[in-house]
Parts: sequence; structure tokens; C-alpha cells
Amino acid sequence: MSRLNFDIDEATLLKAYKLSSSNPTKWEETGDEHDDLVVTSPTGGYRENETDPLGLGASVDFRKMDSETKASVLISSKGFNPKTFLSVVHPNATYQDLGSGIARLRASLDSQSEAIRVLVEENFDRFVAVKNSTDALYAEMREGLLAENNDFGTKPLREHLKASAQKADQVFLPVLENATKAQKLRTTLGVFERSKFFFNLPGSLVESIEAGRYDAALRDYKKGKFLLESRPGQLLPIGSTKDSQAAAAAQQQQKRILDKVWATVEKVMGEMKNQLLAKLQEPSRSVEEQEKTLDILMELSTNEEPVWTYFDSQHKSIMSQMKEAYDKSVDVVKALHEKHDPSLPTPDALTTILSTQLKTCIIALESKQPETVIAQTGGQEVWQGILTMVKSISEVLMSSLPNFWRISRAFLDGKYKKSSSSSRRSPSQCRTMALDIVKLYISLLSEFFLFSDMAVMTPPTTATNTTPPLLPKDSNSLTTAHHLMKILGEVQESVQEINSMEISNDASSSLKALLESARWKFEDILIHAWLRDANILYTLESWIGSTVEPYTTLYLSQFRLFQRHITTCAFKIAGGVDLAPSASSSSRMKQHPVAPAFIGKITKAFLDSVYAVLDGLVHLASEETPSVAGAKPASGSATMTGTNPLALLNIQDPEIRLLLVVSNFGHLMKSQIPSMMSELEAAFGINIEADKQTIMTVVQELDKTLFESYVKPKSAVLMGIVRDGILDPEMDWYETPQPKEIRSYMYELLMYLVGVHAQVSSAAAPLLDRTLNALVEDIAEEALRCFRQVKRFGMGGMLRATLEIEFMHQTISRYVTPSAAKTLSELYNKISQAYSRKPGDENLQESLDGVKKTLAETRRATGIAFLCFRQTKERAKEKSSTATRTSGKDRDRERERTREKDRDRSAGTSAPNRTR
Repeated sequence: MSRLNFDIDEATLLKAYKLSSSNPTKWEETGDEHDDLVVTSPTGGYRENETDPLGLGASVDFRKMDSETKASVLISSKGFNPKTFLSVVHPNATYQDLGSGIARLRASLDSQSEAIRVLVEENFDRFVAVKNSTDALYAEMREGLLAENNDFGTKPLREHLKASAQKADQVFLPVLENATKAQKLRTTLGVFERSKFFFNLPGSLVESIEAGRYDAALRDYKKGKFLLESRPGQLLPIGSTKDSQAAAAAQQQQKRILDKVWATVEKVMGEMKNQLLAKLQEPSRSVEEQEKTLDILMELSTNEEPVWTYFDSQHKSIMSQMKEAYDKSVDVVKALHEKHDPSLPTPDALTTILSTQLKTCIIALESKQPETVIAQTGGQEVWQGILTMVKSISEVLMSSLPNFWRISRAFLDGKYKKSSSSSRRSPSQCRTMALDIVKLYISLLSEFFLFSDMAVMTPPTTATNTTPPLLPKDSNSLTTAHHLMKILGEVQESVQEINSMEISNDASSSLKALLESARWKFEDILIHAWLRDANILYTLESWIGSTVEPYTTLYLSQFRLFQRHITTCAFKIAGGVDLAPSASSSSRMKQHPVAPAFIGKITKAFLDSVYAVLDGLVHLASEETPSVAGAKPASGSATMTGTNPLALLNIQDPEIRLLLVVSNFGHLMKSQIPSMMSELEAAFGINIEADKQTIMTVVQELDKTLFESYVKPKSAVLMGIVRDGILDPEMDWYETPQPKEIRSYMYELLMYLVGVHAQVSSAAAPLLDRTLNALVEDIAEEALRCFRQVKRFGMGGMLRATLEIEFMHQTISRYVTPSAAKTLSELYNKISQAYSRKPGDENLQESLDGVKKTLAETRRATGIAFLCFRQTKERAKEKSSTATRTSGKDRDRERERTREKDRDRSAGTSAPNRTR
């Protein structure tokens, strides 16, 4: 039911009574008094439009007139005013109009007077009869009811009234006395009604506190306190009495009652204060609720500063929560580490596990969708547990410290302080508490990851000896880099948020040192895994040929992809980009300067990993290389672009593998390593020309070593064939007759070269010229050494030696280098010098013609067998274009080869010339 509104609007009241003031000084006439002057019509009212009494045809609308004007205009009104009538009804009438109107009015009045006269004349008898009846009734009443001795009829009435009064006293006097008592009670109740708020205050405070409406309780408390201090007489009136003792007793009674009520109020407010102090110690409350609680306590407390209760409890709670979250998370990580720790029965078991992981990750990198695969390859459960540990500590920190520092900053700015406080604690102590929380966060992370303030000063050679023990052992470097960036991103985001609070310079410097230590330690961890994987990266060699670079394997592109990805991750960890999860995509694309110490660390690791991969290539070419029986790609990534160009090769053959490795070294030396080094220089803005030259020198030496390990066994066989053929004990170079054919050792020699040609062409065609050039040089030198051991040649021996060497020379002229040509020239000179004439050697020209014929026939007969040594048209064009770019020495070499071709056509004139 709605409450009645007894508020009085003074303006509305004055309007209702038509007054100008609430305190008038004279009588004011209202419109109702004017209305009394208006004579109503016989029907009970006046007509809104009266007919003009002057007969001038004017019509008057009284609805628009006020009461005074209406009373002055109506001719039937007692207050009729002719002047007003004329000014209102006929303001524009002429004198003639008014004259005629007066005549009509007089005629009308005369007619009405005549009507009244006729009415009286016709009813005169009735008037007389009424007069007589009235006089008779009066005389009768004077003699009877209204007789003088009867007090004109009032005596009986007075007696009845007197009896009624007595009876009323008997009946109603007790009622009136009770009414008086009730009035007194009502007066007392009115006093208590006016003070109901004060006397009900303890109960209302309890209700507000139980409902959690502490602000309402505080408001009522302050109101009650004001009433008690300023208006005790209104709360409990004591009345006025002349007796001073009675007045003093009444005041004492009043004070005792009010103090008893107020003591109850103070007790209730004390309980509320304890509840609020307890709520300040609840860590789960929002900062807005805590601020409101502090405001209430500040108004309740007189000399205390309740904010210290909040600081002490929250500081202790945050520290304990962080430590508890850390301990629980570390226990979980330990359990995961023990559960997923791989069993390593042999030293090579870890290598096998890492090799499989690397293959999976490299395939993912090639497919351009690496994140999901890399994240789940190798120790994922342990890494996820570590990331959860960092997140849990950061969440405790970031969910509590901002609220703590918000209130701390307000306190430092002067809020929540009491000018009359008895506390001796310095406001800066809350800043110290916040710094303690930050330092605990730093110490917990440092304890797990073995961070150190001197980490940046630690030499790289010893940094890897302090790897955190709970990191997964079976995690490859790509997966390690992925999770390290995730963890560092969480730490970086927390550091950025804390720095934005501007707690203190000590906090900022400590957090900066934490981030630098984390970056340095994570670089150490990544580099350790990087170099470890680089040493076993050769196990990824599946002997699948590249379709981009012929006669090389996909392993080179995988090596480059591996290096690029790891180097990029190392750059990001070093601070090159923002790794915070909340960072926008644009900020993640923006690169930041990296400290020179990190650049040097990453560069050294890059170079060391390259050296490790080069060692792995050498290992692939050795006899100790792992079995390649199942050397097929683990998935379709290796053969995504089509069939394997090297599918027909026998990878089980060590010589085939050696050729492929040497071919890979050639591509590394020619293109890949210079390109990779240039990319590294461009990415870090450095110049490592000296290191580049060192690597190129190492590559060249390794290439030379591996090439010689292939060529030398072949060369030894060939030199043995040459030695056996030239220094054959059954061969007498002085007595031997004129040759009719070429001995078999020369065919054996050339056929062996055909076999080498076929093997090199199939496995590493770019090495063909280099290989045969080296072999031909060794053959020429060995032939020269052997012929130097022959004391003398007869004509038959001279012609045979010239025929056999010339046959070999013309057959493999394509691979005769200037050095070999010089050696062969010395060989021809040696044969000529060792020639000893004997009787019967006069037919030299005829013998030479026979040798020329034999040479030509043999060349034709072996043309198909040694076709591989001939120069193709494409090769000739290539040589022609090369000749324009080579030095003078190279041009002489090409001219020598051209002359050899001419000798092949003539096949006869060269031997005599050389003989001479």
C-alpha cells in the first residue's frame, strides 16, 4: 500500500483559497463573493448568452468574463452597473442607437410592471387569506406552547437537557478520563515514534551487517551518533519542571537510557569492524570491494590505519600462493619427467630417438605447417608441464600484485592515512612488500631454470654445463626452441605488465636482469641442443636426389632449412622480436636490436653447427656410416616433387656414397655455404668474412681429402696396370719387332677408365672431368717413371711405345690437362732420346706408315667401346663458351685438345714427328 503524501505546497494552498499571501494583512474579496451578486435564472443558473435588453442585436458570452465583470453586466444581477454594461456589451454603439435602446428598455419595463400589477389584482384574495391565517396561528402559539410562564416553550427543554447532562457525566466522564490518559500515552508514543530510528538502531545495524550492506550500516551509525551528540532532548524529551532536583533526575534518566542504547550500537559496530578486517585478509576479493571496505574502516577507526592489515595479509597470502603454485607445479613436472623419461639401453638409443624426431620436424618445416608437429615432437608432456608451471606462477602474480599495488599507490598518495595515527610504519614499506613479491617471482624462476645474475658474463663454453635437470632429455633442438620461446613469451609478458605498474627502480632493474638471464640461459639450452643435433644431422641423409640441384641429395636443403629455423629461433630468444602472447601480429613482425653478446653467441653456434654437419658428411662417406639398406623417406615429403633421381644407384656401394658426398661438398662450396653466410650477415648486420674464409678453407680441404680417397685407389690400380705393361719382364724394348697391334694392358687400362667414367657419370657427373683429369695425370706420370727405367729402345720398341701411348693419348685426349700434356711430351722426348739405331733400321718411313695404319685401325675398332671419352656437341659448345672466359693458360689447354682431335683424324703423322 502506498504511503500518503502530506507534504504541503504553499503555492497550491494559496491558489485553492484565492489568497495572495499566507500571512494577509487585510480582507481580500474572492470571486465567490462576486458570484453571490449574480441573480440566477429560474432554472437555477444563468445563461451563457443573454439577449440584449436594449434590443440592439448584441450577444454577450459570459464564459470568457470574470465574476466581477459578469456581475456588473448581467441586468438580473444585484451588482448591475450600466456603465460597465455599455462598455462591455455596446462599446461601439452610437448615440442614436442608445436612444432607441432606452426607448425599448422603458417599454419593456412598463410591460413587466403591468404584468406584475395584473398578477396582484387577480390574486389579492389569496394574499388576504394567507395574512389572516398567519395572524391566527401566532396568537394561538402565544397562548399555549409559547406562553410566558413556560419560558416561551424553553423550560421543558432546559430540564431535559439538564437531565441529559447529568446522565452524560455518569456515562462519559470515565471515558473522557481514559481519553486523557490515552492522549498522554499518544504523546509519549509520539516521542518514541520520533526517536524510533535511534532506539531501533542496534537491530537495524545487525540486519544491515548480516545483509552485507556495510555502507548503509555506517550511514545509520553516523546519523545516530549525530542525533545523540546534538539533539538528545529530541530523542528523549524530559519536559519542563521548576523542580531542579526533578529536572536533574530526569536528565540522569535520559542519559542512562541513551547511553545503554548507544553501548549496544558500539558493540554491534565493533563486530562489524572485526568482520571488515577479516574481509581485508581475504585474497579472493576484488580490489573495488577492498577499497570500499578500507573506506568504511577509515571512517570507523579513530587512530588506527586498517590498510596495514590489508598489506600484511595480502603480502603473506601472495607469497605463500606463489610458493605453493611453484611447489605443486614442480612436483607435476617431476612426475611427468619420470613417467616420460626415455629408456636408453645403449649410447646410440638417444641418437636414434633424436634422429627420428628431426626427420619428422624437418618434414613439417618443408610442408610449411611446422608449429603443431614441432610442438608435439619430443618431450611434449614435460615441456607442457614446465609451461604450465610458469603460467601458474605468473597468474598468481598478475592476479594479485596489480590490486596490491593499486591500493599501495593510493596509500602512498595520501589516501587511507590518519593524521592522528599512532602507527610508526613508513608508507614506503608497502613498496618494499611489492618488491618482495617481484623478487620471489624472480627467485622461483631462477631456481627452476638455474638463472643467474652473472649469466651474461659467463663464457659460452661453461654455460652449457648448467642445464636445468628437469628439462626433457629426448627433445630435439627444433622442439626445444619452440617451447623455450613459449616460456620466454610468458615471462616477457609478465615482466612488461609489472614494469607498467612503475613499482620502483629496483623492481624494474631486477625484472630486466631476469629477462636478460632468461634469454641467456635459454640461448645456452638451445645452442646445446643445436650442436648436439648438428652432430647427428647426417642421420637424416636418405640418399634422395634433389630435383633442383642435380647430383646432390635433399639432405643439403634439409640442412639449410634446419640452420635457418634454429638461427631464427635463437634470434627471437635473444630479443629480436616480441614473444609475448598478447603482442599483436604487427609488433611480432617488428624486429628489435640484439645485444652484441647474443650476436656473437649465436654466430659462434652457427659456425660450430656448420663444422659439425661437415664432419657428419665426412662420416657419411666413411665405411662406418649407418646401414642404408632401408634408406627411404619416412613419408612422402622426400619424394613430393617426383621420383628419386638417384633411385637406380646402389647406395650400398661405399664409392657411390663417397661420390655423392663429394658432389654435395661441391655444391656447399660453390653455392650453399656462401649463401648461408651472407644471410647470417644480413640478418645480424655483421661481417664474418674471416670466418667465412676459414669455413671455405675447411670445406675445400675436406673436399680434397674425400676426393683423393676416391681417386687414389683408382689411380693405384691404373698405375699398376701401366707399370705391369711397360716393365713387363718378357718385354724387350730393344729387340722387339715392329708392332702389328696394341698390347692388352692398354685395353685393360682404358676399360678401367670406362668403368670409372660410368660410375662417376651416374652418381656425380660434375666430378667427371675432375676425376678423369686426376687419373690421366697419374697415368702419364707413372708411364714417364716406367719408361725412364728402360735403358734403350730399338726401332720396334720405339714404335711400339709411341703407338701405345699415342693410342691412349688420342682416346682420352678430352681429359688430358696441360700438366698431363707436358708429362706426355716429356715421355715422347724420353723415348726419342733412348732410341738406339741398329742395322736394318733404314726403312723408317715404311715402318711409320705401318704404325699409322695400325693406330687408325685400332681407333676404328675401339670407337664404340671408348665412345664415352669423346666430346659431345653440347660439351663442345660449353667448352667454347668457357674458353672465352678462361685465362691464357686455359686457352692453351683447349688448343691442345683441338690438336689432339686433329691427330685423331690424321692418325699417322704425329708419331714420326715425336720420334724425330
